[in-house]
Amino acid sequence: MEIEATAAPDPVRRRLAQPALMSALGFAAVSLGLLIATPGMTSAAPPGNCTAGKIRTALGCTSRAVVDRRIDTLVRQAAREDGLRAALVRVDIGSRTVGKSAIGNSMAGQAANHRMHFRIGSIAIPYLVDLLLQLQDRDRLSLDDRVSKWFPDLPNADEVTLRMLASSTSGYPDWIQGNPVFIDAFLDNPFRQWKTQELVDAAFAREDACAPGKCFSYAHTNFVIIERVIGKVTGQPVGRLMRKRVLRPLGVRQTKISAFPEIPAPTLHAYGSDRGPYEDSTSWSPSWTIGKSTIMTATIGDMIKAAKAFGTGALISKKASRERFAPITAGLGPFNEDFYYGLGILVSNGWAFQNPELNGYTAIAGYLPSRRISLALTVTNGRRAAATGTNYSQKLFTIISEYLTPNHRVG
Repeated sequence: MEIEATAAPDPVRRRLAQPALMSALGFAAVSLGLLIATPGMTSAAPPGNCTAGKIRTALGCTSRAVVDRRIDTLVRQAAREDGLRAALVRVDIGSRTVGKSAIGNSMAGQAANHRMHFRIGSIAIPYLVDLLLQLQDRDRLSLDDRVSKWFPDLPNADEVTLRMLASSTSGYPDWIQGNPVFIDAFLDNPFRQWKTQELVDAAFAREDACAPGKCFSYAHTNFVIIERVIGKVTGQPVGRLMRKRVLRPLGVRQTKISAFPEIPAPTLHAYGSDRGPYEDSTSWSPSWTIGKSTIMTATIGDMIKAAKAFGTGALISKKASRERFAPITAGLGPFNEDFYYGLGILVSNGWAFQNPELNGYTAIAGYLPSRRISLALTVTNGRRAAATGTNYSQKLFTIISEYLTPNHRVG
C-alpha cells in the first residue's frame, strides 16, 4: 500500500502520534500506597459518615443540589480559564444523577446540550471486549487462545494470545502512532475513507514494539484483530453482534455504529488546529481510528450507561469481569498495581475509564466501584485551547474527581 506524504507541523505530528491513553499516563499516575478498589464488583459502597441523602465531597457532606451547582461551577470555571468551546458533563451515583452541566456552543448560535451526539472513539473498546468475554463465558474461545488458531499468517501468531491483544501487550505496531507518513497522509486529506485492511497493512509494514507479552504498547491494531476473531468464531457480522448483545441490552438507543463522517443530529461540533488553522473537524472521517464495527457516536446519556456497564460487568460473568480488571500490565512501562491497563480499560486509583481523543473530540467515561459513581464528559476546544495540544477532558476529570472523590483523585 502506498501513502503519499505531505509535511505536517512537528508539534501536530508529536501530538497525533500519541493516543489519548498514552497522553493520560502523566495525568493519571498516582502515588504508590494508595488503596485501589477492585473494579467490576457490584456491591454497594461502604457506609460513610454522611447522613442519609447527603453526598461525600472534598468539602464535606452536602446535598445533591449543592453538588450539582458545584460541578456546574467547576465546569464553567474550567471553560473560562482554558478557552473551551463547549463541555457536557454528567455524574451519577448509583441510579441517581447528582450533577449535570452543559456549557458553551456547538456552533455559533447553537448552545451545547445533552441531547447532542459526538464521536466516542475508544469508549467503544470495552463494548468490543464485552463481546470477546461473552464468547469466553460461552466456551466459544479462551483469552489464552493463540491468534494462529484463526489467523496463522499474522506476525507472531503462534505466540500472541487474545489476552495480549485486549491488554495491548501483543507487541504489535500501530498504524498512526510514531508513523509520520501515515499522519501526513491523514492530515493532507482528513475526509479519506480508509479501508481496514489498509490500516492493518500500514501497521504491519512497521517493526514490532516488542516481543509478545514483553511490553505495553497501545495499538489500534490489537482491537481490529479482536474484531476479526469474533467474526471468525461466530460467523456473523460483528456490527450485528454489537447491536444484539451489547447496545440493545444496555438500552443505549442513541449509540450508532458507523465509519462514515455523518453524525446524527443534533450534533456537537468539534474543532481543532491539527492542520494549522483553527477549523471545524466534525465531518472528518473516523475510518482511520479502529475496526469499522467499533466506530461509534453517542450522547452523554448513553456514555454514562457505558461507564456503568463496563464498571459493573453488566453483560458478562463475574469471572470475566475480574479478568477485565486484573492488573496484568503492572510492572510494564509506567504501570503498577494502582495504575495499569486491563482488558481495553485504564485503571487509576480505583477509577476505571476510557479517554478517547480523535478528530477534535475528547471525552471520558469512568466508573468508581467503591462509591458506585459514574462519570461521562466531553469537551470541545476553542481557538486558544486547540493551540495548546492539551487534553482538557482529562483535566476536567481531574478537577471533578478531586472535588467528588478526593481519596480517589485521578491526576
